[in-house]
Order: sequence, then C-alpha cells, then structure tokens
Amino acid sequence: MIPRNSRSSGREIFVPGDKSLSHRSVLFSVLSKGTTYVSGFLEAEDPLNTMHAFSRMGLKVDKKGNGEYLFTSPGKSDLRSPSEDLDFGNAGTGIRLSAGLLCGIPGIRAILTGDASLRKRPMSRIMKPLAAMGASILGEGDKAPLKIEGRKLNPFSYKSPIASAQVKSCLMLAAMASETPLDYEEEILSRDHTENMFRYLGNRIEYENPTHFKISPPYRFEPAEFRVPGDISSAAFFLVLGLLLKEGSILVRNVGLNPSRTGILKALEAMGGRIRIHNRRVECGEPVGDLEAISSNLHFAEIPESWLPSLIDEVPILTIAGLFAEGGFKIRHAKELRAKESDRISAMVENLRSLGVEVWEYEDGYEFSEPTKNGISSELDSWLKGKGGNILTKMDHRIAMSFMILRAATGLPLDLDETSWIETSFPGFEKKMESVLL
Repeated sequence: MIPRNSRSSGREIFVPGDKSLSHRSVLFSVLSKGTTYVSGFLEAEDPLNTMHAFSRMGLKVDKKGNGEYLFTSPGKSDLRSPSEDLDFGNAGTGIRLSAGLLCGIPGIRAILTGDASLRKRPMSRIMKPLAAMGASILGEGDKAPLKIEGRKLNPFSYKSPIASAQVKSCLMLAAMASETPLDYEEEILSRDHTENMFRYLGNRIEYENPTHFKISPPYRFEPAEFRVPGDISSAAFFLVLGLLLKEGSILVRNVGLNPSRTGILKALEAMGGRIRIHNRRVECGEPVGDLEAISSNLHFAEIPESWLPSLIDEVPILTIAGLFAEGGFKIRHAKELRAKESDRISAMVENLRSLGVEVWEYEDGYEFSEPTKNGISSELDSWLKGKGGNILTKMDHRIAMSFMILRAATGLPLDLDETSWIETSFPGFEKKMESVLL
C-alpha cells in the first residue's frame, strides 16, 4: 500500500466559516432593512466578492473583528444600480444566487461577471428558469457576463432536472426579492441552507414532501444575528488527513453538520473511517458539532447516487482517501463535477494517471483498483520510491488542497503547479495543515 508516514501533534483546530452560509448571510442581510450582525464569516475571496458586490449597491459594511461584520441594508427597494460591473471573481455560488436576487428587484440594472474560470461555467441552469419567471437576464450564450434588468417576477412552479442548491436558492431569492410565490421540486434533496436561513428569519415553508415545497408572500426579513459555523467542505480535508495518519487523530471544532452536507461523513464511515461527533448543538437553525477523525484502515465502499448532492464538493478529497482503500475506489453519478471550478473528473483522472494510477474514466465519474493490489505499474513504482510527480491544479482550489493532503499524509514529493487558488475558500490552509502534524 501507499506509505502513511504522518502523525498528529494532538492539536485541535478550527476551520474557516462555511462558504455557503457566508454568501447567504450577505444576501439575507441585503433583504433585511437595518443592521445584521454576522460572526464566523469566511474572509476568503469568494464570499468577500459577494459582499463587495452589494456594497456597490448600497449595503454598508462595518468590519468589527476577524470574521465579524455589521451589514446595514437600506432595504431591497432602496438598493441602487451599480455604476460598474459586479465582479464575483471565482464564486459560482455568489454570481448565481445574486443573479436571482437582483432579477427580482424592479429597477435594478447590473452586469455580473467574474474571472476567466467563472466565465467558462454554464449559467443556463439558472438563466432558463429565471427567464420563465419573467426575468430579464442575458449572457454571452449561456456564460457570464450576465446582464440583468430587475423586474416584478411571476408566480412560478419548477421541477429542477438536477439536484442543485444553487438553482434552488437562486429561484427562492428571486421569489423573495419580488414578493412572489414559488413552488419548487427536485428529485434528490440538495443543500438546504437557504431554507434554514429563511425559516430562522420567521418565514414558513409548506412541504409536499422533503424534496417539494412552496413559499408564499408576504415574506419577513428583519435584521438578525447569524453565527456561521466552520465549513464541512474545509473540514473534510483534515478529516481525511486524520484517517490517513499512521497513528493519532485530528479534532476539528465547530463544524456545520447540516444533513444535506454530511455525505462526506457517510462515505468515509462506509469506507471504514472512524469519525466521532462531539458536542452536538443547533445554532441559527443549523446543526453544529466537533469532529474527530482517527487513524483508520480504509476499504472499498459503494457510494450511492442519493449521497452525491451532499458530498459533490468533497469528491476530490474523498478520492485521495480512496487511494488508501483496500479494493480501490469508484465514484459514479457525479457528472456535475465537470461544471465546477474545473472539470474535476478530468482533473483528478489526469493527475492520478500522471502518478501511475490506472484509472477508468466515465462521463459521470471514474474508478481505480487498489494501486498496489495487483502489481505496481512502473510509473507508480517510481513514484512510491520518491521520484515524485507533477500535479496540475487547473485553477481549482479543491484539486490543489486534495493533493497537498496526499503529500502531507505520505511525505511523497509532489510538485503542484499553483496553489494561489486556495485563497478563494481557505486562507492559511497550508499553515493549518502543518500545525496538526508532528
């Protein structure tokens, strides 16, 4: 098997605030006239770009400390059109959710754009249903920049062809901003942070079943306090590192445990990973706890399609765990990975093959046998003996962090072409990783 050389220092760590909730704390603050207090806000490029975008439309931002902000909104009806394009950088969540909100505010005119990576990502998944709601939204084909002219939207009923929290949240925010009803259905439950925050502010959701609901005006938006827990997507890297330790464990404090986000825990536990949850609690409508990952022997496990929406962002680091699993690793039903910051299926396959791992690629995933199970390829043999390998991160922070965890767990000499992308979601990642290892 691939050598596991790292041991834990025994330190407890905190990971940055949940990115999804940080984005949403800005958007709900915009809707709530008055001053909202937010703590635990992720001070990384993606949510900061969302914050800066709305500050150009009238949201007053007052930084009180690390991750602590006061957001004062004039109210949605008094937002002003920005004098320049709104740059969301690399934030797919930021641009898609903000597009929904702005489409529903009559009189707002805005152009939403981002970096080269963001401008390559498909926007038709939100543009088509928004247009069907009566929105005025135009792109460069189905890509950003997005030109929006806000207007009163129509009552809307929509069954999403994909389980996507971004699509669902985009349409919910459009309905909220426009004070219009929405009937929304999806086949598999996607992340429900927007629903939780909506209810936390005193609003009601009518459920036909867990994946089919309705919301209706009048909507209630009052200034509140949002405490953002640590991002389980960020914690996942340390959970895998903890499982791959030669001995010891890693404890990650104050992590959001929303059931629509905990697929990574199910998958790692199915693979034999020992993860303990301590100090369970509920804060601002979101379940929270402390996660301890203990050195474990992993094995092959089937990852059901129903788990994919709750672990889609964690597939790259789950794949790294799969390299240490007796019997190999397989992920299918994950075609959405091809529309992330990079084509993550292609990126993981390409990098694993460059290290000598024999990988079978599919349109919706990939699989590989236990790398050393049935004889070692000459490339992998050289890699294991210290030749090292070159990793192409594809402008994708999760690809970069995943292979940094592999390097940390094994001590193998991997050379990553670029790691600056990590700042978009996890500032200080490398130092924190080093702090938990002996």
